[in-house]
Amino acid sequence: MRDPNAPPIRLLLVEDNPGDARLVRALLAETGGFELSYAETMADAKTWLIDNDADVVLLDLSLPDSHGLETIDAMRKLAPLLPIVVFTGLADEDVGVAAVKRGCQDYLVKGVGDGHLISRTVLYAIERKTLEIERLQSADRMKKVLLQTVRAVSLTLEIRDPYTAGHQRRVAQLAVAIGRQMGWSEHTLEGLQTGALIHDLGKISVPSDFLSRPGKLSDAAFGVVRSHAAVGAEIVDGIDFPWPVATMIRQHHERLDGSGYPLGLTAESIIPEARILAVADVVEAISSHRPYRPALGMDAALAEIHDHCATRYDPEVVQACETVIRSQGEAVFGEVGLGF
Repeated sequence: MRDPNAPPIRLLLVEDNPGDARLVRALLAETGGFELSYAETMADAKTWLIDNDADVVLLDLSLPDSHGLETIDAMRKLAPLLPIVVFTGLADEDVGVAAVKRGCQDYLVKGVGDGHLISRTVLYAIERKTLEIERLQSADRMKKVLLQTVRAVSLTLEIRDPYTAGHQRRVAQLAVAIGRQMGWSEHTLEGLQTGALIHDLGKISVPSDFLSRPGKLSDAAFGVVRSHAAVGAEIVDGIDFPWPVATMIRQHHERLDGSGYPLGLTAESIIPEARILAVADVVEAISSHRPYRPALGMDAALAEIHDHCATRYDPEVVQACETVIRSQGEAVFGEVGLGF
């Protein structure tokens, strides 16, 4: 039950039929607790919302300047955080389901029920939207903590392997630049950066001597180093990332022609994120110093991906990488990326 001492709920009714608007006003006056404002068109609603606040919107789907489910999309753009209750003359369950899928909290059929039904539905819609916002805020906080942890793990690996310090960060910067050049969404880029920052996590199981030893490793030692992709994937496999991080780590040394490891995957079996990581990883590695050789430079790195384009490396990724390097050069390794 609503607290009778609470301030009135500010309800914006968007309805072009004056008769229906008067009826809603009369019904809610009987229940009390509402401050009703009225707009006849979507344009009127937009103007009203510029100067006023509402707690909830009661929305007709048939307006002079908007019709059908697109009306919901238009209102959601005007007021992304407001709970919306559809107010329709159609007693059609499919319309209600479609409305909820489009972000509405509930729907009412005109002429059905009294003021108490409208009141309960509106109050429930506000509660649902509040819980939804709280859930999203909580998920965002958890994601930030998770990403900070990823960053900490990445830095820990750099301390353990000072000869390649910064490698994962630079790979992440280049990978994000490539993904952005390819038109990927910010959410997907965030996942790509997360996977890139810990793509060599499995090296924590590799003896430090193998990582820092100058000269060529024995076949046995090199086999241990190669195991890092599978080991890293196993470490994070149980973490509920919103992106395929474990798969990125496992596949970042796979090659289109099946010559990679650990599974010898080919073509479409390799996820897009891993295809980008493969190119970013080899470009950074070749252009940077390693214990077993001096830096070979960016020209050599670009020659590697160009010469093996479509055999080892994805052509679209290679093209995007070449575009990024042509425009930014090695400065791309110093980008801020996505801000963590």
